[in-house]
Order: sequence, then C-alpha cells, then structure tokens
Amino acid sequence: MRAARLIASSFLQLLAAVSVVASAPQAPKDLFTQIYESAVARRQSIHSIRARFTETTVSSLLERPLIAHGTVLAAPPGRVLMTYTDPERKIIALDGRSLVVVWPDRHERETIDISQIQKRIDQYFAQANPAQLRSMFDIRAEADPAKRGTDLIDMRPKRKQIKEGLERLALWVDRERTLLVQMEMTFPGGDRKTITLDDIALNVPIGEDTFRVQP
Repeated sequence: MRAARLIASSFLQLLAAVSVVASAPQAPKDLFTQIYESAVARRQSIHSIRARFTETTVSSLLERPLIAHGTVLAAPPGRVLMTYTDPERKIIALDGRSLVVVWPDRHERETIDISQIQKRIDQYFAQANPAQLRSMFDIRAEADPAKRGTDLIDMRPKRKQIKEGLERLALWVDRERTLLVQMEMTFPGGDRKTITLDDIALNVPIGEDTFRVQP
C-alpha cells in the first residue's frame, strides 16, 4: 500500500510540476503526445494546485469498497499534502525525500524514507518523455464518452519490474484545461485504487509552513 501512495502522489505532483521535454518531430501527433505537450506548455503558469478528492479502494481483503474523502495540495518541487476527513482523519505529506503519515485521533505518526523509491518513480513517470514512456508502457489515449470533456490515457507496463507493483494505470484528463481529474491504479491480483479530483483551484497561496505536519 505504500507503493500505491507513492504512485498516486507522484501523479498528483504532475498536476503542478510537469517535466520539460523536447519538441516532437513534425509528423502528425497522436492524442497522447498532444495531451502531454499541452501539459508541458502550461508548466510555467502553474505554481500550486488544490482540490477535493475521493479515494476508492477495492480489495479482496475488504467486504466492500472503502471510500475516503479529503483535500490535496500540490506544489513543486514534489511537495504534496493529502488531508483525509473520513472515514478516519489522516494526513499524508511528501517532499520527495520522506513520506509522513499522521493519524491525529490515534496520536500516531509514521515517517518513511522514500528517496530511493521516489527516484524510481521519477524515472518511470515524471522525467520520461512520450517516447520513453512508450518504451515502458503500452499506451492508448482516446476520448472517454462516459466522462464528457475528458480524454482517457490507458497505460499498461511492459517491464517486469513495473508489472510487479502495477498492472494498469488509467488517467482521465480534462480536455479544456489539460488537468488530471481522475486516476485509477490496478495492482497485481486485481486490487484497485481510484482517486477523483473535484473543485480544482490553481495557484492558491502557499506559505512556508503549508506542507509541514505538526508532531
């Protein structure tokens, strides 16, 4: 489940910090490349993002899906704060070096060194250009008729080391704003985690202590 948190948070980071890639050749561009380059073009204008999220976890260990709600705040370089309001209060903070999880009602806190894992996630996702991503994933992008105004990017790992932790990654992107609005991760064995973003606000004020989790 830690890997799931890291992958999810990595893509939330991409909302606010998309890696720069070189211009593609002049040949006609497929939808995935168009979406990627549109996001890159917006990078300089986005300094922070705040949104409400709904997280749905489906697992063979659960009798029914577990649904959680909260808010997420993301800003470069790699800072993410997820504040869960239900079914249990929880705070998750990442800064690229460590992952801190706090359960206020339990008075519990856990800190995990994620520096090496984050490097691998950056390599596989954040720092890869479209050609590199295609070398690691089978990628299909198309308009999603079930979600008006969104494009669906379906990514299935080719490499064994990625397949061991992730079977499928699906991303829904708002076509007009080129913003991630939903992602779904399917893990080996069939467990799934879906994160849906609503009320997305760009360039919200960020203070020095915004991402600091109190002991």
